[in-house]
Amino acid sequence: MLKLKNRENSPKKVLIFGHDKSGKSTYAEKYCLENNLKSIVIDIDDTNYTNLPIIDVELTNDIVTYRNMKETILEISNLEEYDTIMLDGVSSLLELLTPSSEKKDLGRRAYKMRADRFSSILQKLIKTNKNLIFIGQIDMQVIYNNDFQSPKPIIKINSIVNEKYLTYVEKGQYLTETLSSRGVEK
Repeated sequence: MLKLKNRENSPKKVLIFGHDKSGKSTYAEKYCLENNLKSIVIDIDDTNYTNLPIIDVELTNDIVTYRNMKETILEISNLEEYDTIMLDGVSSLLELLTPSSEKKDLGRRAYKMRADRFSSILQKLIKTNKNLIFIGQIDMQVIYNNDFQSPKPIIKINSIVNEKYLTYVEKGQYLTETLSSRGVEK
């Protein structure tokens, strides 16, 4: 007998991205309030100044970052008081997961290691069955043309999210543009 998926109560997967100081974290906090989400933040860049609880995670090098991110996600998955994990600084996390250039003879393998590590972290996040909010820089927007293709981890995040928001500042006002809202009621 086939088992059909029930997407009625599927966790939200949201990407919020934009330039520096465009109100990404602030919009994410507002989004959580409007959607009655109880969020906890993993702040990679130490730039989230919202009123949300922020976890202190040691991110000193690629190996420590990878290990601590997986452990932190496992701990959060067992906390019932939070239904949402906010990962603030996705772009920076990707860089932190790249082995340092001081390690000789890595070349392209360093970027494969980064992609594999990030994929592993992403799978752990998805398996928590909590809502996920990814906050990243403008480079989180997928680009594909004859001259450039976004890295695979960025393409992967964009492929799994069902809501995407671009934050920007125009004439002194913080604005947000909805880019995608797959499965979201208007």
